[in-house]
Amino acid sequence: MRRLLCLMLVLIMLFAQVCAAAAQDADQVPVLSINSTVFPLPSTLTLTAWVVNASASISATDSYVLTWIREKANINLVIDREFTGNEAKNQLMLAIEASDHLPDLLLCTRWTKAECALYSSYGVVICLDEYLQDCVNWNRLNEICGPAHAADLRMPDGHIYCYGSVNECFHLTHQARMWVYRPWIDLLCDGKLPETTEEFYTYLYRVATLDPDGNGMVDEIPLNGQICEGWANDPFTFLSNAFVHNNTIWGSTNQTVAAGCYIDGGKVICNWVEDGYREALRYMNRLYHDGLLNPQVFTQNYSQMIAKTLATPHLVGAVAMGGIPDVDETSTRILPDGTWSEWVCLPPLEGPDGVRLSYQSTYDYFYNCNGLITRDCEHPWEAAQLFDLLASAEGTMVQNYGPEGIGWEWCDASVGSGINGSRALYRVNKLKIQNNAWPPDVQICSLYDTFRRGLLVEEGVLNGEDILWQCAAAYEPYSLGVETVYPSISCPLEQSLALLLYQSSIETYVRRASINFIIGHMDLDRDWNTYLSQLDTLGQVEYCRMLQEGYDSYLNTARQ
Repeated sequence: MRRLLCLMLVLIMLFAQVCAAAAQDADQVPVLSINSTVFPLPSTLTLTAWVVNASASISATDSYVLTWIREKANINLVIDREFTGNEAKNQLMLAIEASDHLPDLLLCTRWTKAECALYSSYGVVICLDEYLQDCVNWNRLNEICGPAHAADLRMPDGHIYCYGSVNECFHLTHQARMWVYRPWIDLLCDGKLPETTEEFYTYLYRVATLDPDGNGMVDEIPLNGQICEGWANDPFTFLSNAFVHNNTIWGSTNQTVAAGCYIDGGKVICNWVEDGYREALRYMNRLYHDGLLNPQVFTQNYSQMIAKTLATPHLVGAVAMGGIPDVDETSTRILPDGTWSEWVCLPPLEGPDGVRLSYQSTYDYFYNCNGLITRDCEHPWEAAQLFDLLASAEGTMVQNYGPEGIGWEWCDASVGSGINGSRALYRVNKLKIQNNAWPPDVQICSLYDTFRRGLLVEEGVLNGEDILWQCAAAYEPYSLGVETVYPSISCPLEQSLALLLYQSSIETYVRRASINFIIGHMDLDRDWNTYLSQLDTLGQVEYCRMLQEGYDSYLNTARQ
């Protein structure tokens, strides 16, 4: 087994170098509770964990969440390996292969379903079915979220190996956003927002040439972003939807679905071979060639992107972000002294052929494959109960905002309303203290729709969640609907392994070639046929056939 696993890991490394809640009475919003009959344990139990953390700014190791777990459960949770950076997932895989004794828990792995199926088949992680039966919050989530919750977590063998995480966030379904700097729109475009790709080009060109910061130097950055990490900071996704249907975010922390694929009338379409995809690359190449796209988009990290975007004096005309400029992506409340209000969320642009679409995703309970118990854990029942504790309402709030009374507090409905007029359940405070919360990817939480919208929207207080909800509402009319999103499928092990290898090689090549087309190392006319031929060599025809087969099987299962 170890030899086969090692072989698979080597192959993977080679190829990868580079719903809604049920309707309820307003006074009866379901809130998941701590099961006091389980915790605290009569004697202290130590559990060890490894975690993959995509966040560049928040550590899972040094956090109040660990203190809260000790207080509530009498469990000493020790995170003795925290893998970070672009290669974090691969580092985890290598560590698993090299270790004679695994930790008790894997809190976050960022595994795809194919990878989860692989490791479960080798006995690296154990089946959770019998332990989840005793988890009160797990069972309640199945009621609130409906059949899709457990179904999304079930592997081809019919069993569940990860607890998952619930984040039914409406604004995440349209998260590929573009922000423009309002003072420069007023100065350079008479206050009129760009509506087409050509008008957006004109705005960026004026930023580059008309010295809007007034310092007499050519130092402005017309368009900023980055694809290495962070939350939907990739400008290509937003802009390409003016040319072709694109539900893929480069650099996404969640790669559980087939990137670059969408559904059209039941047929799986791979957009990377479409003419619209080439024209989107041509537009990006034009921006790059004319000095309008920051060349560091392909190399800078999130912190570097933000530093340029918020520099004084101001430098950036537009920035691609899932969050809000000048607002910490882990924060809910707006920074009181920020300049965020000078930024405007730009609606989807219309391309030269009349295409005007927005990115669309669905709720994903498998998420980053969070909450697994390894074969070496001697206390699997307590470990499963710990996952269930984290999924409680209080656990969810602590993971997101830190201690009650500091980062957040409960409120009653009489103090106001939540997002979009829903019942208010909790208030998030202005101040956030470093290392009070957990990184978003690591969390095992229960932000189902009715609970998430319970965030208090206070009069006179600008609320980031509410602002992003409004942004998504403006993008929704340009979406082709959730039925066009390729789902996170589960298939037999042999097929999963084949899909994993195809996905790694093809998606890596598509991204690398796309960047080369944008920066001009490959020519969109001279080298396009070579690009298509290489995709055929990598097996894209078979890959797309298998994706179609997996989708058809998914539909058949969903109809049962």
